Amino acid sequence: MDPLHTPAKERRSRTSRPKVRTGCVTCKSRRKKCDEARPSCLTCVNTGRECGGYQETIDRRTKAWKEAKATVDVPCEVKVEVQQNQLIVANEYSGWVSRLLVDPSQADLSLSERWYLGFFRTSTASQCSGYFPLEFWHRIVHQVSEEEPAVRHAIIAISALHRTFGITQSSQAPKDENNRHLFPLRQCNKAIAFLQQRLQSESFGQDSHVLITLITCVLFISFAFLQGDTHTASCHLQHGTRLLRESYLNNNRKALEYRTSLKDVFCHLELHWASLREPEAATLKHEHSTVHSMALDNPVWLKPVHSLGDACNLLIGLAWLVCENDPDNSKMAVAQEILEKHQNAILQKLQVWRSELTTSLNRTKTVLVSRDRHTLAALDLWAEIIFIRVSTDNRQDEGECRFDPFSSNFQRVVQLAKSILSSNFSQSPIPTFSVGMGMIPPLYLCAFRCRDWYIRRESVQLLQRWQLQEGIWTSSGTAFVVNRIIAIESEGLTPGDLVPECARISSMRTSALSNGSGIRLRYRRSQGGRSTQSEDNHSPWESEILVL
Repeated sequence: MDPLHTPAKERRSRTSRPKVRTGCVTCKSRRKKCDEARPSCLTCVNTGRECGGYQETIDRRTKAWKEAKATVDVPCEVKVEVQQNQLIVANEYSGWVSRLLVDPSQADLSLSERWYLGFFRTSTASQCSGYFPLEFWHRIVHQVSEEEPAVRHAIIAISALHRTFGITQSSQAPKDENNRHLFPLRQCNKAIAFLQQRLQSESFGQDSHVLITLITCVLFISFAFLQGDTHTASCHLQHGTRLLRESYLNNNRKALEYRTSLKDVFCHLELHWASLREPEAATLKHEHSTVHSMALDNPVWLKPVHSLGDACNLLIGLAWLVCENDPDNSKMAVAQEILEKHQNAILQKLQVWRSELTTSLNRTKTVLVSRDRHTLAALDLWAEIIFIRVSTDNRQDEGECRFDPFSSNFQRVVQLAKSILSSNFSQSPIPTFSVGMGMIPPLYLCAFRCRDWYIRRESVQLLQRWQLQEGIWTSSGTAFVVNRIIAIESEGLTPGDLVPECARISSMRTSALSNGSGIRLRYRRSQGGRSTQSEDNHSPWESEILVL
């Protein structure tokens, strides 16, 4: 064949298909087909990549987009001054805000409110859920916020707190300190005003009023916890749990679905309240407590663990019991009686729940995704802490030395916390701003109750290294206080020395000074094995001021 007269190759044409404009950011950048699973696509999860999430866009072929583009496309890199007591928004992310401006549910929002609403949906909501798959934060609150202004402004308030926390932890210089703190409060006030208007309206049914009230109540409780306002949080929590227990909603699918999600999130909030409550603080009446009903009316330790949800309910119920068991408060005698009566059954359940769950998952051929594995690791950590507490809480007369045989359990808690905080198998970033049970209370217990020189200091190092806020708990504040406790107990000792019983601190209380300059620490030392049931046998309280 003459190479100069080679016939031209037939030109192939690509089959025409409509362009797909949806999908996650990561798959779009890789030009891969996205299955659009929420909150993270399985394509990214299965390949070990971090899913970039979803960005809602308007179809640019439509007339609506062309008309909107002429007037509302504003680069977010431009700082927008929002006058008259509104926050100055300076979005450092590149992108466009045209979607926010044409969304009907956001027509009455300022630009700063729209930005924080978007920030909540892309970041804050998944953070608030923490390590646990709560439908309230992942789905319910997003759906309701589309129609309810009260919910919309409440989540904007929480989002603003989250943003402030992020700025503080990244050491960025605040440009408007007053507005940064006033903006969340103004949004919370707007949410209250809209809720009052709704409840006065006769165009909605009673069931609808109850659902929206409970949803906004959860948001108000979360806001108060994240602000450190325990008094307000306890008031909302008491009224919310009472309303949830006493309300009788219609048995339609939507009401039942929302009620289940609300019950789950209230259980987490009650557990958080129990983990930090002072002996003299108000307690939830057991007839109104959601977690009390779940833990005792149908005891969780008697139920089989067939799913991750069963495991969550088991450990939440047991964690609530050990938090409620306070020998200094006679109002909590119920929890103490239950733990003493059922101690062996509870300890046995704590040792077998993981094998029950594994057997059930293998039988149903269920594969845990990345987030589920993260949840399971957190549950393992809490199971160790609960095991220590259940094993020692009825041995108060032995003093602080009762914790010494559990050094291996404390060590496992620290190792689990370290692996979780430094893990890369999560499909979302480590929850640094959450509501509910997380890493801080277990690490606090390790640093406070474990007297092994190295274990307790490693616990403090983890708290100092990862800046976390879990409700009212902050890792930096916890590390600051417990570091002082360790210094008091270890005075005159060298690494490897055993802390004598008389030097150990059995109880401590903290309170912030009114001027915000420091913390008042009150503590009392162990009585070396004497009975602690009588106030006469307690050592006196000692006090000092810790300057921040």
